[in-house]
Amino acid sequence: MKKVIILFTVLTIWIPFFSIFPQSLSDYVKEVKGDTLVIKDYYDMNSQPNSLHYALLLDSADVPAGRVYELQAGGLYSFSNVSPISSSKHPTVIVGSDPTMVVNNKNTLSSPPLICTDNSSLGWATGIDAAGDLTIKNCELVSTADDGRIGIKFTLTNNSDLHLTYDNCLFEHCAHWFVFIRDDSNQNVTFRNCFFVNMNGQPCRRDGGVFISFHEQDTLLVENCTHIMAQGHMYKFMIYPDNQLPWYPHDYQFKRIIFNHNTFINCAGLVFMNPGYQSSVSLTNNIFVNCNVQSFGGINEYDVYEQDPDGLPMGLVNVYPDSVIVANNTPRKFLCQNNLVYWDPTLADTDSILNARAVNDVTDWQSQMIIMNTRTDSMFKHIGRFDAEPYSYLVTDSWKNKLPDFTDPQDLFTTQLANLKTFALGTVDLNSVDKLSDWRLVNNDPDRYAEPDWPIPVDLSYSDDDLLTAGYGGFPIGDLNWFPAKKADWYAQRIYEYDIINNALNAGRFVTEVNDQESIIAEFQLQQNYPNPFNPGTIISFTIPEAGFVSLKVYNILGQEVAALIDDFIYSKTNQIKFDGSDLASGVYVARLSAGNFDKSIKLILIK
Repeated sequence: MKKVIILFTVLTIWIPFFSIFPQSLSDYVKEVKGDTLVIKDYYDMNSQPNSLHYALLLDSADVPAGRVYELQAGGLYSFSNVSPISSSKHPTVIVGSDPTMVVNNKNTLSSPPLICTDNSSLGWATGIDAAGDLTIKNCELVSTADDGRIGIKFTLTNNSDLHLTYDNCLFEHCAHWFVFIRDDSNQNVTFRNCFFVNMNGQPCRRDGGVFISFHEQDTLLVENCTHIMAQGHMYKFMIYPDNQLPWYPHDYQFKRIIFNHNTFINCAGLVFMNPGYQSSVSLTNNIFVNCNVQSFGGINEYDVYEQDPDGLPMGLVNVYPDSVIVANNTPRKFLCQNNLVYWDPTLADTDSILNARAVNDVTDWQSQMIIMNTRTDSMFKHIGRFDAEPYSYLVTDSWKNKLPDFTDPQDLFTTQLANLKTFALGTVDLNSVDKLSDWRLVNNDPDRYAEPDWPIPVDLSYSDDDLLTAGYGGFPIGDLNWFPAKKADWYAQRIYEYDIINNALNAGRFVTEVNDQESIIAEFQLQQNYPNPFNPGTIISFTIPEAGFVSLKVYNILGQEVAALIDDFIYSKTNQIKFDGSDLASGVYVARLSAGNFDKSIKLILIK
């Protein structure tokens, strides 16, 4: 069982942590394993917080390219009065020691390390501020403390053009302000294998989700993630027209948005708060159950910037044709394929209940439990003026409509569904102080508010024969982490799957069988590095025909990985990556590029 956060003595004078412990990196490191530092937790530090914060702060000189900060399974890493800042000089990689997928780890003694706020904190210090590229894996990320205070966010970015990756993390509580992640401009944000739960905290019908952006962005990828019990809008794609916020930039589009193999269950607010200006979006192989439950009561000043420009209810898919931001002759690209949507019949009367109550003096409440509104539907069907080139790239198949036969959903479709409906009915009142109640089945101790349920108490695998082969390549739809054997097979063809999704999006057609590999592979190129030989830096150039997933790694002559230069979705076609061999010995190394079915290696010669 995870250790409980111990409160600092109340009403004592705060003594700066630096005055208690020497300002030496070694004071916060439990073990050194090559380039990996195992960081002491709260109890290793004699019940003092901030060990991860000071490790990041003090590790600033001669940092190796492969630096990893390892957190101990079951460890507590709390922050007090600080927001740890990742390095702007080198990628910051924080990894829990146990790589077991969180949704399948039933070991009560091997919970992921918990990163949260300490009860002694003044204000809302929580999470990590990203000054440079940041990766967090195998951790519990909670924007709160055990006394119930909720943080503003878990991650806030300080700079532009960063890569933020969250892999196999458990997120809980996020609704003091906004969502878990709020970022600066032109970011690449990736969520893989994550479990989001109890996205709530303060009374607010809009807040309590995953991501928000106020700037133009590069790429958002959400892959194999499960989302359960959310009170607000989950992924917020904001747009501020010129006449509303003239001091802000106005083109807040992503170059690419990808949601593939995700599961969403019991989400009161909008899964995608998208006023309709986004393009290059693919929604594939996802499951949506009881989402977008909050009804639409018409345009109002409280929800400005978060509403459809035509005053229509907003469904799971929303595209707006005309705006000051996107001209009519700009192609709008949106691919929806192999998705499932289902709403429980007990939710069908929410609008009539609100109309009978005349909530906010409105008697025309409209359901947002829809795939798309009437305008967007006409755009995807290319009716009337939408039978034109800019809209020919809008593609959707027929969404599956059934409740999967989940193996063990516990009370999600009984008690928690009733709680979700009660919240959705109450929170649309502009004067509401309602918040969505916590869903806890394992950890119900009120003094352990920051600690999520562990192990995760549900099993969202399912037995429906038609759904088990409904995804691309005959794989199950939804989060594949619930099907670990299937996921291992899927991962072997993952990169190529994204290539064909991207090709279909740009062609305005559905993904068919995996084919045409020869024509795709022929356009990949990996150039010899220059200079070669080199000391200590060299440039590796490569070209990919379309945006997709790329792996570029460097190995020594023994086949051991010495650097992972890229393991992400790459948008541009021609790329130049700098490889720094300062921390390596002279010798021959191999750089290997993998993308789709393309695989090529080159030799790098380092001479010092």
